[in-house]
Amino acid sequence: MAFDKIKETQPKVVQLLENSLKRDRLSHAYLFEGERGTKKYETALYFAQMLLCTGEDIPCQKCHNCRRIKNKSHPNVFVIEPIKNTIRKQQIIDLQKEFSKTRIEPGPKIYIIRNIETINASAANSLLKFLEEPYPETYAILTSANINRLLPTIISRSQVVQFSTLNKRIVEEDLSESGYSDSLSRVVSNLTNSITEAVDIANNEYFLEILDLVKDIFNIIATNEESIIIYFEENSSIIYQDKLLSDLFLSLLIIYQKDIINYKINDIENIVFKDEMNIINTIAMEKTKNRLIEELEKMLGLKSRLNSYINERLAYDNLLLGLERR
Repeated sequence: MAFDKIKETQPKVVQLLENSLKRDRLSHAYLFEGERGTKKYETALYFAQMLLCTGEDIPCQKCHNCRRIKNKSHPNVFVIEPIKNTIRKQQIIDLQKEFSKTRIEPGPKIYIIRNIETINASAANSLLKFLEEPYPETYAILTSANINRLLPTIISRSQVVQFSTLNKRIVEEDLSESGYSDSLSRVVSNLTNSITEAVDIANNEYFLEILDLVKDIFNIIATNEESIIIYFEENSSIIYQDKLLSDLFLSLLIIYQKDIINYKINDIENIVFKDEMNIINTIAMEKTKNRLIEELEKMLGLKSRLNSYINERLAYDNLLLGLERR
């Protein structure tokens, strides 16, 4: 996601940081907390640009400092990331050594620690000392997707900045701008509010196959040309490989079913599978609203039980039999 979209995706966060800078009330440590995919790291770099920008409109995105921060090559900005899902003590020691050195360039020094909840105990103790006695003109930005896993002492020494969940439109736009088709972007944006997760789903090697399976099922319901059960048995082996794939299949099934209900109540604007309007129309005309809602409730019920000990094949057969019933 481009830096110029951060104001749109996290306006309250940007306003807070801008006001703190204008009023000279910056905290020496910030904790950016929010769901995975809410662009906390990108906002951390954006904040670093605000602190080091030499242009007129801060951050200008054009000056030498802004460009280097965006390219992750500014000598005053340091980034620590987990090594094998853990932030280690040596990384914090190396950071402290780096910050004790004389500055190469003017301006504040900024260090960003991603996924701070992965820090181990010894590293956390070293970081606490660093947070308690910060060097002059030094700013820390910690990012976390799970603040509950952090030591209370780290939280208390930082200004917590809460990141909002991204809305579907932003996720859809970001996927489209990244080169995914409009129809795929629209569907995936209804599966997650995280851009990171959305990209993971879109890139999943089985996603398109599962998407086609869902479309085929509703096409069979509309045309009644063959048995759903037989078709499903012949083409559904992929979803039994992993609970995540089974969950993805059910989620797509639920979105399609909601589309049929939306069509039934004339809420056309909120239909996701817009390229399936003929099929949606046919099914909506054949079934009552109450029956469509009843079918949706069964899908939601199965999804809630998916991680329990159930016979998945039997559960899917029962669900599909209900959808097929005339």
